[in-house]
Amino acid sequence: MILSWLSLRGLAVVTPAEAAAYRDAQRDVVTLARAALADWWRDLDVSDANAAVAALESFVPDLVAAYGDVAATVAADWYDVLRVQAGVSGSYRAQLAESLPAEQVRASARWAAGPLFDRDPDGERALQLMAQAVQRLVQQQGRDTMTRNVRSDPSRPRWMRVPHGRTCAFCLMLASRGPVYLSAATAGAYNRYHDACDCQPMPYWQGQGLPYDPDELYSRYLEAREVAGGDTKAILAQLRKDLDIN
Repeated sequence: MILSWLSLRGLAVVTPAEAAAYRDAQRDVVTLARAALADWWRDLDVSDANAAVAALESFVPDLVAAYGDVAATVAADWYDVLRVQAGVSGSYRAQLAESLPAEQVRASARWAAGPLFDRDPDGERALQLMAQAVQRLVQQQGRDTMTRNVRSDPSRPRWMRVPHGRTCAFCLMLASRGPVYLSAATAGAYNRYHDACDCQPMPYWQGQGLPYDPDELYSRYLEAREVAGGDTKAILAQLRKDLDIN
């Protein structure tokens, strides 16, 4: 259930179970958004691709904004809990990130609708792509909430990218760096997330426990770099080979 993780308040150390509870809360938001998309899609006439795209461009931004706000609220509550657990002095209340630009969402809708123009008469492939995009876009508002508050909080925490489960080589590389990022801007391209990604940014204050072992991941990264050299693409390819991951 969304926000069930709030019962974990008061832990002195951020545990893997606590981080997983937050991930599951965000998954619940995505599940609801995808269900709303599927219900709406049943009435969509996919036989006219151009009309279907226009309908998607009208509907999906509102869908993403509504559930993105929920994801942002979950993230802000989680941030406040972690700040209390870390024993940070001074008052601060987490702020919600702004909704994603409507044109960004419309662009994703147009991309997902691409198969409707080429051998997707039932719209199944387009719906699959749209559901993946909705997952990424809805979660982005929660992720942006985390990085926004890391930037705004006067206590100046850092943040890390916390992996979950069997992650991809790119996410493994970023998670191996640990809590080193000061803002989304300093992370640059490393603040991007792919479809179906379960990684979540999480703030970190000095002395707080970590919910995963970045040193273990970094040792894997160094092993791959030793073989592949200094080129990032080559290192990622070696990680995929070594660990049999995407």
